[in-house]
Amino acid sequence: MSGAGEHTDILSVADVVRDRWKVMRKIGGGGFGEIYEVLDQLSQATVALKVESAQQPKQVLKMEVAVLKKLQGKDHVCRFVGCGRNDRFNYVVMELQGRNLADLRRTMTRGTFSVSTTLRLGKQILEAIESIHSVGFLHRDIKPPRPVAGFRGTVRYASINAHKNKEMGRHDDLWSLFYMLVEFMVGQLPWRKIKDKEQVGNLKETYDHRLMLKHLPSEFSAFLDHILTLDYFTKPDYQLLMSVFENAMKSHNVLENDPYDWEKCDSEDMLTITAAATTAQQLTRLTPAYLGMANASVLPGELQRENTEDVLQGERLSDADNCPPIPTPTTPGGDVWEEMDRNRNHKHAQQMIRKVVSEDEHSQNQGNQSPNTGSMQSSPRRVRSETMFLERAAPLLRRMRHSQSLAFEKRLAPEPKPTIERFLEA
Repeated sequence: MSGAGEHTDILSVADVVRDRWKVMRKIGGGGFGEIYEVLDQLSQATVALKVESAQQPKQVLKMEVAVLKKLQGKDHVCRFVGCGRNDRFNYVVMELQGRNLADLRRTMTRGTFSVSTTLRLGKQILEAIESIHSVGFLHRDIKPPRPVAGFRGTVRYASINAHKNKEMGRHDDLWSLFYMLVEFMVGQLPWRKIKDKEQVGNLKETYDHRLMLKHLPSEFSAFLDHILTLDYFTKPDYQLLMSVFENAMKSHNVLENDPYDWEKCDSEDMLTITAAATTAQQLTRLTPAYLGMANASVLPGELQRENTEDVLQGERLSDADNCPPIPTPTTPGGDVWEEMDRNRNHKHAQQMIRKVVSEDEHSQNQGNQSPNTGSMQSSPRRVRSETMFLERAAPLLRRMRHSQSLAFEKRLAPEPKPTIERFLEA
């Protein structure tokens, strides 16, 4: 190395990860990892591999794997291929995507997208955002989607809350979408030339956002009005926001299957790029609006409990067992003995019940053989058996009811606020 501060790539061309994925070239990198185009020697498909150093202080790839797995089967989500780790790095393999939308926009004649392309992209991205929120996560870095993932801290599209380092909610992702739509239509944002992120935040806070509406279809006044009313706790009305795109598409005669701007070749200086990926999409629909999961974070507090109780339970990155399903949560160590006791007591109770049943059957047979014996319900043998069973089983039943009650109360008790630190410690 020529300098002490020079960065060394984690992988090199021709390296093979886990005897399967051969590195073809580096796509990009940043503070939270590096992305490579690799050849899957098992399927002969070209896919993307993202790695983070095992020595990196803040490990985020586990979270990305958890979110990506949870979103499989939903539209606009990269197909998960595999994951693992070794002594040097953690990695995740996913479907390789095409060029990011920011690059595609810059290839256009005026550096902007048409109304048709903007509306359809915005609608797809909104659907992707809702999918992420529905499983209990925030994206926190919405921007023109990259081949596989974005990097944290994109100042241009960040919400005001992000600039203030406040707790971010679902509405912050929608603000980023709004800024991105304006850039699609105009080619730039008012703070494009400002480099200092604090100054950008101050301008966003004082800027009259309604001035941006003149560049968007008239229907988007309802979009801005709605996100202005949202706070951290308020669930966005996704259907209302979706209707903004649908109504604008109707008024501008936009069809879903119209060609996108980069698929046209009306001028010599317009780059023609196919929207199809190099690998087939399984369980998801192939669309331009793929969103990376690198910066996804758990929705804090009450907002996420309904959807994410089992998302991060026991997530593993292991070369010994690559690409495993998310395991069922296991009982913590201190409760294992209690579980064994409960199983043993339950088995004992079942044996006692079977014994009483056999005694009842014996009593019933005697009652059928002797016409002078009373009915089965008045059999002294049965009464004595039931009394013996209740006396012997009562303490056991009380213990079982008590343990079940404690477990039920534990499920009802509020959980502590989930954080990425708690997840990584787990």
